[in-house]
Amino acid sequence: MSSSICWQCFSKTLPQPFRHGSIKPRLPIHLPTLAFSTTPSFQLPLPPKKSSGVKVTPKKGTKSLVIKKGKKQLENRARRPAPGERKAMRKRIVLSNVNALEVQGMQNFDVENMYDRRMEGQVLRLPGPIVDQLRAVEAFKTTQSWGFFQSPGTLMRRETVDMGKLIANMSEEEGSRKTVRRVLVGEKGSGKSMMLLQAMTMAFLKGWTVINLPEGTTPLAPVIESTAFSDISN
Repeated sequence: MSSSICWQCFSKTLPQPFRHGSIKPRLPIHLPTLAFSTTPSFQLPLPPKKSSGVKVTPKKGTKSLVIKKGKKQLENRARRPAPGERKAMRKRIVLSNVNALEVQGMQNFDVENMYDRRMEGQVLRLPGPIVDQLRAVEAFKTTQSWGFFQSPGTLMRRETVDMGKLIANMSEEEGSRKTVRRVLVGEKGSGKSMMLLQAMTMAFLKGWTVINLPEGTTPLAPVIESTAFSDISN
């Protein structure tokens, strides 16, 4: 049985969006998206805190340092070293140590044993008056570890005994006015300065006048690899 209403008339009764050919394509729907990260939440940076503008006063009994802006910083009130104090500390030499143990049986350095072959390999104590004279001519150096011992002493080597014998022979020939020149050559740390100290000790024991040029410099004769010695013209 056929319907009394044709399909063409039925389509006219439908709303406008459902008519044939009038359906428009829908717009794309944007769904809300969420950011995804593999970083754990405890490693994420904390959000910046908002300042409330309220100053928090320290609790009672606690100390706090308040530095106001626009004012000078706290001045350093440490005492500055006086002129020449640093140089004096650099050149300070300690010749004795009261906490060190005393070496039993140590003999004194004197005129009789300074050229004795039996003293080779032994340590002799420098007498007190000779130590004062050596300090006056600046014979001691900061690189020589004198502060490890209770009293300053020196090791008698074969070269020391030879030097003592040479000085003893010179004192016996005082009438001849003989001049002896010696040049000490050696590597750094071989004991050249200690050898000179021992020679000055022997000269003081003999009662001689000692002139020492410490480090090769003096206000009267600068001789640091640039100035040579020359005879004084009459």
